[in-house]
Amino acid sequence: MEYKRYNLSVETLEPFRIGAVKDIMDIADNPIATVGGKSVIQGPSLKGALRAEVERYLIAHYGDDKRMRPCIPAARNTLSPDEELLIKKGMYREGGACQYTAKVQSSSICPACYLFGAVGLPGFVRVPYLFTNAPIEELYSVRVDRALGTVVDRTNRDYQILPNGSIFTGVFEVLLQDPRRDWKLGQARPIGKDYPNFHGDDWLDGWNTEGVLKKLIEERLTSINLLGGFKSKGCGKVKVTIVP
Repeated sequence: MEYKRYNLSVETLEPFRIGAVKDIMDIADNPIATVGGKSVIQGPSLKGALRAEVERYLIAHYGDDKRMRPCIPAARNTLSPDEELLIKKGMYREGGACQYTAKVQSSSICPACYLFGAVGLPGFVRVPYLFTNAPIEELYSVRVDRALGTVVDRTNRDYQILPNGSIFTGVFEVLLQDPRRDWKLGQARPIGKDYPNFHGDDWLDGWNTEGVLKKLIEERLTSINLLGGFKSKGCGKVKVTIVP
């Protein structure tokens, strides 16, 4: 197995939080996510932000190429009316999440699922947890009754937040080659031989390893500018840097 590893740095440009379930032993009503006493950006949060950037790039630059359209990674019967409308507009593939199982095969695997994994098929990207040593701050929040101009009873809450200037770090990994499966990043995988209607990774025509790394991973990572919660309250702006 051969990997390319990126040292990532995420600097918060505004107050920042990713929430966690309240611990009954913790005085904060709305704690932030921690592991081993350190605040974290969880892998799924970073993965979701990165996938969103990949989807935006594909829609903006390859909107007329059906092979390049991303899927909406959800079961077909759970798609919302708004998601159905995006599919109708030709921005996303029909049918929900890409799948490659014995019972169901999508017509092919979209570029986003090629990287991050489809139902029944792993991808090439491993997204880490990012850690910071920044101190946690406690803030206080209430809800005001607009008609009366007074604080609504029992709406006072403590919540935790990290200050702007906090630095999260971690190592992001991309699989370059898996000799056992005969997989190589930027090349179509030898899958689907038993399913004549499955076209595998057909979108890769004209792509190579360097192009996938640069356009779909490196540039998309550094284009992430929002993470975490409380965005409507002025939180979440970040700067993502690949550290040499």
